[in-house]
Amino acid sequence: MGSNIYARECPCCGRSAIEDYYYKTDEFYTFCMRCGYNYSKIIEKWTANSPEFKEEKYDGNGVFILEKKDGSRKKMLLNGVTDKQLEEYKASFMADEINQDKSYLVSFRDGEFTVLLGNPPDNFYLLFEEYREKMFAKYGVPEFDFMVPIEE
Repeated sequence: MGSNIYARECPCCGRSAIEDYYYKTDEFYTFCMRCGYNYSKIIEKWTANSPEFKEEKYDGNGVFILEKKDGSRKKMLLNGVTDKQLEEYKASFMADEINQDKSYLVSFRDGEFTVLLGNPPDNFYLLFEEYREKMFAKYGVPEFDFMVPIEE
């Protein structure tokens, strides 16, 4: 199965989201590591030689990026997160094995980002068009200009 992975504008926050499009099956996943938006369209079953798709969408509530000192990372979308889980995330951020310089916890509510812990990377706040221009300047414009390179 083949897919194309590229950046696209997040329909929730207008920043850079990632789309993974499976062109042979017309399935795709979109997720935003800025606001936490995610959407999926996957084949649920085949009937009469055609697929029936299942679609799921979650508006963004924020993200938690936790990077350990060994370079391994966990990326979590804050969709449906409870207050208890949020407190657990905050506690895990303070653990000795965590690289606090590269980890961050950001909520997204009513169109506003709030940094709860850490410092998001430079590209975090760029609107998609600004991000796109930056990536094209850095990597060149690909043959298919909708395929924007992905960079944190």
